[in-house]
Order: sequence, then structure tokens, then C-alpha cells
Amino acid sequence: MQDKNKLHQEISKSDQAKAILESPLFIDSINKLKKLYSDSLFKTGAGEETTREKLWLAYNIIGKVEQHFTELVETGKLAKKQLEDLRSQEQQKKF
Repeated sequence: MQDKNKLHQEISKSDQAKAILESPLFIDSINKLKKLYSDSLFKTGAGEETTREKLWLAYNIIGKVEQHFTELVETGKLAKKQLEDLRSQEQQKKF
């Protein structure tokens, strides 16, 4: 039963993550931040190594946030499959 609860939690997180990833507000925010950081990065001068490094890190963190939500969605897909398998096994035991 504990496994089923965990699978249901992963599915719930997956659904929430998918809704966020598909949200126009989230998509717009991510795109604006990426553009801001990349534009700012290319506008730095030769002696602004520290600024460039910070902008590069900020740009990459945006990608990590997206990646995290995508991983949650994928984990939910696996959880759904595992839950279906468990249900199938339970049905087979009944017969």
C-alpha cells in the first residue's frame, strides 16, 4: 500500500509540473529570463569576467529549473506505468 501512495504522489507532482511547464506565464518568464541573461552576457566588456560568469551561471540555472520540472513529468509517467502494472498483477491474482 505504501508503494501505491508513493506512486500516487509522484503522479500528482508530475501533473503539477506538467501544468507549470505548459503554462504560458511560465514559458514566457523562462524565455524572457534566458533572453535577458544571454543578451546581457554578450554585452559584457573584455574586463568583466566576474559579471560574465554570474550571467552564465544564471542562464544555466534557468535550464536546470526546466530540467527539474521535466524530470518530475517523466518520473510521473513511470509511476503511472508502475501503478498500471500493480493493478494488472492484482487483477491476475483474483482469478
